[in-house]
Amino acid sequence: MKIQEVFDLYVKSDKKQSSLKAHKGKIIKYISFIGNQDVESGLDEGLLRKYIIEDEKFQPKGKYDALLNFYNFYYVEVLNVSKREVPFFPIDSKELESLESKEKRKPTYYVKGFNFNCLFEDRHYEHLNNHGAALAVKASLALALSAGYDSGEMFPTNREHESAMKMNDIFIEEDYIKVRNFSSQSTVPFIIIQGKNAEYIKEYYKLRESYPIKKKWQQSLFIANTWRTNELNFDSKIAQNGIYIPHDLVSYMLKYISLKEGHPNPLITDLRANMVLHSLYNTKGSALQDIIELYGFPPYVKQAFEKYCMTTARDKEPIFSVLSFDSIQSEDNNNVNEKKKVESRINVIDSLVRDSVKVKKLKEVYNNSCQICGEQITFINEISYSEVHHIQPFNKQHNGIDDKSNMIVLCPNHHQIFDMGIIAIDPENPQRILHVDSKNPLHQKILFASKHKLSSTHVRYHYENIFLTLRNRLLEISEQGIH
Repeated sequence: MKIQEVFDLYVKSDKKQSSLKAHKGKIIKYISFIGNQDVESGLDEGLLRKYIIEDEKFQPKGKYDALLNFYNFYYVEVLNVSKREVPFFPIDSKELESLESKEKRKPTYYVKGFNFNCLFEDRHYEHLNNHGAALAVKASLALALSAGYDSGEMFPTNREHESAMKMNDIFIEEDYIKVRNFSSQSTVPFIIIQGKNAEYIKEYYKLRESYPIKKKWQQSLFIANTWRTNELNFDSKIAQNGIYIPHDLVSYMLKYISLKEGHPNPLITDLRANMVLHSLYNTKGSALQDIIELYGFPPYVKQAFEKYCMTTARDKEPIFSVLSFDSIQSEDNNNVNEKKKVESRINVIDSLVRDSVKVKKLKEVYNNSCQICGEQITFINEISYSEVHHIQPFNKQHNGIDDKSNMIVLCPNHHQIFDMGIIAIDPENPQRILHVDSKNPLHQKILFASKHKLSSTHVRYHYENIFLTLRNRLLEISEQGIH
């Protein structure tokens, strides 16, 4: 019997019109998906799994329910099998629950190029009719986007959550603020926030200091109810229930703003993952090392990195060289065949390709002047020359990256001694040069006209793995009295 015949019987015999209405369309799509084959092969586990779980066009739960209903109909109504004797449906519902739980944990991302500044525009907050509530949301969003905080770290729904952000976890300075790093995978204790995000946090901090917090469990928290709940206005179409705690308010505002901005999926649940993904977009992936240094590699970083890899095409193909080897035919039945050299070729990555465009642009920024000595080598007709040094070497041994955050413009002489590890950039002060000989004039010299930001990851790598190695070796030689 063909599966289409069984479906025709299913439609005719279904007494529950609600059940038919819910399942009919999905079963029709399944038959179209597999073709009108014999019903036994059509209900094969492989086909069911491919349609319910692997095909992403429809939600798996709806497809599962529809085909389970159809499966039971076939055995009970067509084959007259007792309900107790119906074979188990090939896909376990527990597997489906696990899949759905995993899907729910996946972050929803704003589209590439999304302007995050719109999250802070006053027009979106006017309907709240509460200045304190607006400031609390803006501070929360700023902390998520600039320090990788999640809602549990800022304002836990569990009142006994002692690890939440407190007032004494934030330090206000004139040009920046410093906040505690909550990432358990990081060795960086504090994160510096500057610019507009710092201003949003400062503005709320001032209100937070002066506003009397009535709820005792919130009094030590940084993000607290600086508004009266009964005075808060909100769109009842978006928030069906009342907004009583900061977590609810931030979730509501994210959905409200996303809808107003025309985002196709307004259920943004993880701004941290968005921060990581869009940082990778904006830096063409080069921010990953700094991100890992700050936050480690928790699931939200991993998911954002995977999303970046899936949605970003390579700028160019890697360069390959050919490795050849000889394969010798063996002897067969005492007949010695002539040895034939069969050339086999394996493509292997042989070299890393430098981005000449980035190098050229960085040289132009510094007008071909060395950042160590400030000198510019000029040839005839005002043609100048400089070299770009990768702080963490851009090769297979050291795995540096080809990005300006890992580059410094140098003259040939200082390029050479940088490569040797005689000089390095101070990881504690990236504007300062260190020399293996503390009496050398270059030691603690300040870089000339630093116009781009260097990655602390690459600076520290060169210092620890190249500079210190040489310096320690020289100290050993000195102690041994070898001159």
